[in-house]
Amino acid sequence: MKSRHSGLASAALSVALLPALAQAGPPSTRLQPGLWMFHYTSTVQMFAGAVQTIHQSARECIKSTNPAKVPLMAKLPPNIHCTAPALQILAKGYHVTMACTASEPNGMVTHLDEDFRIVPGNDGSQISFAGVVHQHITGAPVPIPAATVKISAQGHRIGLCLESKR
Repeated sequence: MKSRHSGLASAALSVALLPALAQAGPPSTRLQPGLWMFHYTSTVQMFAGAVQTIHQSARECIKSTNPAKVPLMAKLPPNIHCTAPALQILAKGYHVTMACTASEPNGMVTHLDEDFRIVPGNDGSQISFAGVVHQHITGAPVPIPAATVKISAQGHRIGLCLESKR
């Protein structure tokens, strides 16, 4: 039962990252447009040391050179709502904090408090982010322990976007 809930929580956490990246202001380095490969690692830690690590990869055609517009995740489902991110621009990159909730039809609500640092590479061909998400779930039929998720991702440009045939 625990692994099923932590899998659900991990999915919600991975999706919740998009608003911070989509709404944050740009750091000083612009990205190179083209085809990018992204690699994500999420480590979920629950009570008593239970740990689950998830690795994911995705390719994206990036047209915007603003690192804050990089679509690192798919569009958010309509059940996930986030506060506007609090943004602090750093000498290199930025620091973002925000809160999200994911409501399920069965009455469960996942609450997420997110804290990330996002850093583009100097030449605009790389970007990385790392942070922590604190999660707790309410309204579950059985109590689900709070979890801490450490998330990191790296992206790098791998070439030109392939134009679709018309």
